Amino acid sequence: MATLLPGGKAKVRGSRDPFGPRVVSGELQCEAHMTCQRCLQPVTVRLEGSVRWGLVFSETEMQSLDKQLDPILIEEGQLLLRQAIEDELVLLLPIMPMHDSCDNGWTPDPEPGDVSEKESPFAVLASLKNEQGS
Repeated sequence: MATLLPGGKAKVRGSRDPFGPRVVSGELQCEAHMTCQRCLQPVTVRLEGSVRWGLVFSETEMQSLDKQLDPILIEEGQLLLRQAIEDELVLLLPIMPMHDSCDNGWTPDPEPGDVSEKESPFAVLASLKNEQGS
């Protein structure tokens, strides 16, 4: 779960080529409170990304849109810009938020020794076979 903090910035601009799609592009910046997956304490993560949307008015327009643009379906003649920006910020959230360094008390197991140093589990069977004279 994440809480987007106030003070985020979104710079967006619209453009249109004479016979091309309507395009909205821009940059997004925001911070969010999440839970560190190492120590389970609150952590603030910085979200930064860019958007390049192609505005479409139907499913058929969506099919023919340039693959470099993310389609945004315009419903009832309106682009719900705030909702679209929030959706993009949610996509920027890390899957495993963590502090850069935190001490959770966990220490890794020591490195396992060389396999050749350990006795083979089949050595016991070999010795039994030798004792039986087979």
